[in-house]
Amino acid sequence: MKKVTKAALVLAMTMMTAVFTACSSSTDTTNDGAATDLAAVSQNDAKTAPETGSTLTFGTNAEFPPFEFVTSSGVIDQYDGIDMAIAKKIAEMNGMTAAVENMEFDSLLVALQNGQIDAAIAGMTVTDERKEEADFSTPYYTATQVMIVKEDSDITSAADMADKKICVIQGYTGEICVKDMGYPYEAFKKGTDAIMELVNGKCDVVVIDSATAQKYVGDNEGLKIVEDASAFESEEYAIAVKKGNTELLDKINKSIEEMLDDGTVADLGAMYTEAISVE
Repeated sequence: MKKVTKAALVLAMTMMTAVFTACSSSTDTTNDGAATDLAAVSQNDAKTAPETGSTLTFGTNAEFPPFEFVTSSGVIDQYDGIDMAIAKKIAEMNGMTAAVENMEFDSLLVALQNGQIDAAIAGMTVTDERKEEADFSTPYYTATQVMIVKEDSDITSAADMADKKICVIQGYTGEICVKDMGYPYEAFKKGTDAIMELVNGKCDVVVIDSATAQKYVGDNEGLKIVEDASAFESEEYAIAVKKGNTELLDKINKSIEEMLDDGTVADLGAMYTEAISVE
């Protein structure tokens, strides 16, 4: 999340184009030759993608509907959402099987670096800071931040949050935006927890990505969305891979571009934003 914002599809999810946070290297210092050999091996490993027929493991943070959430029967085990459907299709298009590792958002890039996962897909906004830690695919979604407030709230712009109690989700773009504005805030690990603070009158506003905001407002009576394009810039979601893993990145890019061209991403966005209920 970058000056950033986490929701809208880079394609014609576009009305949503649509709605719909988180390297190290090790060397053997016993002699220069060993250190050089280890560095070479590390570089070669980074360029190697999972082989056809193998498992392609995606890391996610399944607390971000409609992109990723846990349900009784998801597209990949218990995981469902736009990102999960995209991940499954990418694996299938490359002759692999998709698997998911669910973790805190801030742990995703670390998991990439240590080889725990092959790729991270979690409504992750591309930022300059994150580019230093991972390589990113072609963006598949364009998003923006919005404010969720109660229907009788007097908040009509970001400036109105100055004297209000603000809630955000830890590591998400909304937290970065609010921090950049210089406003104090409380961060939660789950979006649902932040929304419950608002519903129960313990905070005045939740700043979050627009697609997810629509989902939460639809599920909770008495809430509304307030937009402020002058305060929140657009952002792009993409899939992260370990730095230097060009083979896997190329495969992912080819799959994403095909799904953007044939409308698959847009269709998934529309389907999940309009029809999926988080259990």
